[in-house]
Amino acid sequence: MVTLLAVLEHLNYPLDMLREIARVLKPNGILLLTVPSHLAKPVLEFLAYKLKIVSEDEIRDHKTYYNKKDLTNLIQQTPNLCLHKHNYFQLGMNNFAIIRKIL
Repeated sequence: MVTLLAVLEHLNYPLDMLREIARVLKPNGILLLTVPSHLAKPVLEFLAYKLKIVSEDEIRDHKTYYNKKDLTNLIQQTPNLCLHKHNYFQLGMNNFAIIRKIL
C-alpha cells in the first residue's frame, strides 16, 4: 500500500509520481490518495491570503486542483493502475481515491 495524502497537487510532474508508484506496488496493491478539488481553490486562497490562517506559501505551491475526471484521466495514462473508488469529502473540496494496481 502507498498513501499519497495532499501531495499530488504540489507536483510539477504528477504522472511521473504515479508511474513510480505503479512500479513499486505489488499486483493488487493499493494507492490511497487525497487531493484538493477545484472547489477548494477559492476557499484555500481566501483562508491564506485574506484571513491568513493557512500558509500562503503552501497554497501558492499548489500546481493543480483535481476532480474525478481529472484523476481518472491521469490514472488512465499510468500503466497498470485503475481507479477503484472515488469520493469527495469536506463539502466536495477534497477527493479521496482508492487506486489499484492491476496485472
